[in-house]
Amino acid sequence: MKLKTKIILLFNLICWALIVGFAIYISYFTWDSLRTKFFHRLEENAQIVGKHIIEEEEHINEIYYEIMRTYLRQLSAGKDYIIRIKRGERDVPLKPNLPLPADFYQKAIATGKAQYMHQDTAYLALYFKDPQYGKDLIVVSSGRDDYGLGEQVSLDRTLVNAGLFCAVIVALISYLFAKHIIRPIAVINEGIDKINISNLSLRLEKDNNVKDEVTLLIDSFNDMIGRLEISVKSQKSFIANASHSFRTPLTIIRGEAELSLKDPSLGAESSLSLRNIVTETDRIITMINNLLMIARSGLDDSKKDYHLLRVDEVLFKVIGSERKAIDHQSIHLDVESMPQDSTLLEVFGNADLLFIALSNIVSNACKYGKDADVVISLRSLKDVVVIDIDDKGIGIPDQEQKFVYDSFYRASNVRDIHGTGLGLLLAKNIIDLHEGDLLLRSKEGEGTHVRVILPRHKSF
Repeated sequence: MKLKTKIILLFNLICWALIVGFAIYISYFTWDSLRTKFFHRLEENAQIVGKHIIEEEEHINEIYYEIMRTYLRQLSAGKDYIIRIKRGERDVPLKPNLPLPADFYQKAIATGKAQYMHQDTAYLALYFKDPQYGKDLIVVSSGRDDYGLGEQVSLDRTLVNAGLFCAVIVALISYLFAKHIIRPIAVINEGIDKINISNLSLRLEKDNNVKDEVTLLIDSFNDMIGRLEISVKSQKSFIANASHSFRTPLTIIRGEAELSLKDPSLGAESSLSLRNIVTETDRIITMINNLLMIARSGLDDSKKDYHLLRVDEVLFKVIGSERKAIDHQSIHLDVESMPQDSTLLEVFGNADLLFIALSNIVSNACKYGKDADVVISLRSLKDVVVIDIDDKGIGIPDQEQKFVYDSFYRASNVRDIHGTGLGLLLAKNIIDLHEGDLLLRSKEGEGTHVRVILPRHKSF
């Protein structure tokens, strides 16, 4: 998930939580306030009814009660219940059929008042002592607060609509906020994309001189690029000097040894020593060439030389070269797996580098293949070109396969076979430069399978 998306989601979640929490608080506060006020009105009604009964000696005037109900308006849907109980007793023998809890009347007698809410109907009871009558009085007033319920529904609807409107506003604000926050980072990324190994002199520019976190990040990155530029220049200088300083004396040594071998008076022991010198000199020259190629592959801007090429043409050159170099004729290219449309085998890359990479892999297959057939297949899948190279050679021990890309590493079962331990590393570096994959699967005593995957029709 992108940082911008995370900021938008986090900002929205925080704001929505605050909006929902505030709406719930307002709704609950309003509901509780309306409920309290309605119970207060019921209590006033019960007080009027109770006092009127005691003063009028139970001569109930229905018209009077209707007037009182009309005056109190919101109690018009309710009803009053008058209950007589013996003084000093807590049991109510004659109870109206109302949905009240069992201890409702006992609570009214004990505390003088009890209230209960059943669905939308409110019940409130007041206990009166009647000195003029042998029994005390309980007045139960009930009612439904239609006005309050309507106000509550209207408020909740308003809160929901306002919440949805605020959610849209918050989403817009969060997007603009995230865009503003991410903008400096986006500018830094654009600047970083322009910097590569060939133009390390470029630096990120600062929009202002304010010492904030973004400016400090730019300064740190520019300092790092400066140190990297010095290091790369030193490495390029070393490679240029080493290329001449190492190979020239070795070439002279090899030439002198070959010249000495032509002396007919040379003894057998001396000839053997000179041939060993030539062989080891060739080995050192090959090792130096590979080391310089590995170092140069990470420094040169070789991608500027990339162009559209056909992998099958590179493979034909590799196979021909290997047949001549090591006199291994059992290299077969499986043409049946190749597509008829040659454009499906086109990739963007450097033909010389791919030749070196594939040549190292094929050379290993021939060298460690015990003169058995080396089969190469080439096919095109959806977006990639796949090259499979199989041999039936000595293979690589399972526990050692994780080290095959380490510099100078050679498996324990190839000590008597000439090699430098740099071929696969160089091949992998070149395939990585082409944004491809190099996969290896091997079993000791049965052979090795190497797969090269290159992206097709992809311009760098």
